[in-house]
Amino acid sequence: MMKSSRGITLVALTITIIILFILIGIGMRVAFASVNEVIDNQLTTELGIVRQAIVERYSLAQAVNQIKVPKESEPVSFWLGERIEQFSEIALLDEALIKEDVSAFYQKGEHYQCNYQEDFYYRLTPENLSKMGVGDVKHTYIVNYKTAEVYNETKKVTSDFRLLYLPSTKYPTNNTTTEDKVNFNDWD
Repeated sequence: MMKSSRGITLVALTITIIILFILIGIGMRVAFASVNEVIDNQLTTELGIVRQAIVERYSLAQAVNQIKVPKESEPVSFWLGERIEQFSEIALLDEALIKEDVSAFYQKGEHYQCNYQEDFYYRLTPENLSKMGVGDVKHTYIVNYKTAEVYNETKKVTSDFRLLYLPSTKYPTNNTTTEDKVNFNDWD
């Protein structure tokens, strides 16, 4: 009597299942990487949008002559958000966790001297940003109107541990007391 060879063997079935699991694993890894990349791009874009809003706000303050208001005077409505008196009030991650050199930003606490209201950092909530015309923001940002620095205090880093921070493009990164001679209409 002859055996029929129409079926598949247990070994062939096992190898097929293993190959399918490998392909599913590769597909899931690519899918998660794509999702993380989209989220990181969204966070980076949001940083730029917040920067543009604070640059516009600072330009408006210049236009109505609200620059160089002493820090002891009554708060000016141009500077939305909670004024940060000490740099240590900002929630920072351990610098060792971040994949880039951010020492210039992290060392600002040593140089945080503010003579005017626009020199301070401010904490902007989604509600503050909404008043500035920036909608659909879910994070809290630390900004400096004068230097146009922006830091995402809620999320802090991207999925690959890059700091969500846009440094000043006009001033040295460790000096917030520089005389303001910048026209913010010529941003790159």
